[in-house]
Amino acid sequence: MSLPIVLQQRKSMALYLTPDGAVVRIPTHLSPDDYAMQQFIADAMAQLPDPLPPTTPLTVDEVEALVAQWADRLHVQVKRVQIRRMRSKWGSISTAGTLTLADDILHLPPDLAEYIVVHELMHLRYPDHRRGWRVSMGMVLSDWRERDFRLRNFQTVSTT
Repeated sequence: MSLPIVLQQRKSMALYLTPDGAVVRIPTHLSPDDYAMQQFIADAMAQLPDPLPPTTPLTVDEVEALVAQWADRLHVQVKRVQIRRMRSKWGSISTAGTLTLADDILHLPPDLAEYIVVHELMHLRYPDHRRGWRVSMGMVLSDWRERDFRLRNFQTVSTT
């Protein structure tokens, strides 16, 4: 199996899953023949299921329901949920309770979308990623580290 390679103005290599398959995006300063690039592709391909599972996009309503469910469970108040284009992160939350999520969340597997929601909502209790945040994450999502790893290694882009 070979993967298409796209050169982009970016700092790091990334594997993106789309409804049509997978694509590797690399910085313009790297050559597709570069050893690090070849190693990245080999590692990425080793982690890909064969064949790639079909992706069914989440709806905005499903994401909002997920937010409401977890806000209630964590006893935090979310005043507003907005989904918009974000280039470098999956989400953020303000101390005022505005949760902003990247529109690419709609194309993630539901368990990774859930991880992002819980991750951000936990910041209403703990503003950073120190011990309290990590322990609390482990109490509500015992596999959060595995989900975080999957999210960092398998990113998605929408095709619209």
